[in-house]
Amino acid sequence: MIAMVRRFQTLSIGVLLGLSIVASLPRNAAAGQSEQKPLRTYCAGRIIAVSRVGGAASIWRYELAGDVPAALSVQLTMQTTQGWYRVVAPIVPLLQDNGVYLSAEARYKRFQVHSPAQFFELPIAAGRPKYIWVSKVGYAGEAPNMPCPAMWLAPEKRAAKPVAHVDRSGPARVALDVTKRLNLSVYDPHARPAVGAVASAVAIPEPTSATTCRKPFIAAKLKNVVAPSYPALYAQIGERWIAAVGVLVELAPDGSVVGRILESPSGRKLFDENALSAASQTTYTPKIGLCLPVPGYYIYEAEYGPQ
Repeated sequence: MIAMVRRFQTLSIGVLLGLSIVASLPRNAAAGQSEQKPLRTYCAGRIIAVSRVGGAASIWRYELAGDVPAALSVQLTMQTTQGWYRVVAPIVPLLQDNGVYLSAEARYKRFQVHSPAQFFELPIAAGRPKYIWVSKVGYAGEAPNMPCPAMWLAPEKRAAKPVAHVDRSGPARVALDVTKRLNLSVYDPHARPAVGAVASAVAIPEPTSATTCRKPFIAAKLKNVVAPSYPALYAQIGERWIAAVGVLVELAPDGSVVGRILESPSGRKLFDENALSAASQTTYTPKIGLCLPVPGYYIYEAEYGPQ
């Protein structure tokens, strides 16, 4: 049986949530999840999605995540293709949005806290965001005053996963069902801004700390990969599955693993546990934000298939 790391992809997360905050945390619902290490909080929230609003060249949609429901004021800082900009959002609600999911093996919940779609407007001359993060947080309606590390998100399009073709000539070779969310989310990736709900970005000087090194933003990287292994029990009983598991690994500023959760479980206990274990034993270099090591996240994606 073959198991491989199909793809490792860095995930940059905004500061507000410091990855712990918002992290969606499965709790004893799906196979293997009791073995996960909870994520830790580095800030009150983080930015986890940003995209251009279709048909509006200067309007951008984003989403924040957190650890507990709250209403926050947030300051976003970003480097765009043409300069540096800042956005202040006086009130951003972080809502409980527990997802109900169905996998091949179980129906389960993920406990999540995140915002409905939020919006900001960039001057057309600013180009598009390259790196963006929550740089300060505070109580709703007040000026954000608590600084957060540059746990940035680099906007990018994730390529669609190829469809697995299963050879059915052998015995019991079956592809796993895709995990699906069964209930609606408070976040609508296609939401349009309401009138008066768009914060304006203003130009700011380049942060001094960003000038102290050649590359102020560097994603976390792999040092030594521990590859996943196809569970022997499945092979012994003749169950030849195809599966993919995504593990969100939380890294401390020194690159050590301090948290891990199943971002996309397979629904099969042994696959999920094996991926969690391999992701934890793999070593990483830390993320660099504004020339300094900062907390970060990495998506370890393991793919399993019969030989």
